[in-house]
Parts: sequence; C-alpha cells; structure tokens
Amino acid sequence: MALRDEEQRQLAEIERRLAEDDPRLAQRLSRLRPFALSSTALAVAALLVCFVVGLAVVAIGTEIGSLPVGIVGAIVGVGLPTLLIWRLWLRRLR
Repeated sequence: MALRDEEQRQLAEIERRLAEDDPRLAQRLSRLRPFALSSTALAVAALLVCFVVGLAVVAIGTEIGSLPVGIVGAIVGVGLPTLLIWRLWLRRLR
C-alpha cells in the first residue's frame, strides 16, 4: 500500500529529525532488514550446527579409530562456537 505525498513528506521529516537527535540510533535502524532473522537467532543456529557437526565428526573419528578426525571434530564442535561467541561478545563491547 503506497503512502500519500503528505504521509511520505511527514515520514521523511521524522527520519530527518531522528538522524539529527540520535544519529547512532538512526544508523542502527537503517541497517534493519524487514522479515529477516535477527543476528542473535542466526548466531544461536550457527552455534548449534557447529556443535552437532563437531559431535558427529568426533563420533565418526572414534568409530574408525582415527585420532586426526576426532581432533577436527573437537575443533569444529568446540573451537568454532567459542570463536563465534568471542567475536559476538567483542562486537557488543564496542
């Protein structure tokens, strides 16, 4: 549904005032994507996938008796999630 000219003008004025009053908030709002998963949901999904895949690789490495495969599984299952959490934590500190 399209906005009328007056409504578009009012919306542009509100956006302009917001950018003047709180530029940081305006910048964060401009990066929002409608109908998209939040970054938190994507991070949790990535953590779960890494953990499950790593656990499966460790199980396969144990089954075939291969130490290198087990080590790779541990890195994928524990190392990657740790790096992801660390990166997200550092990003929030900024």
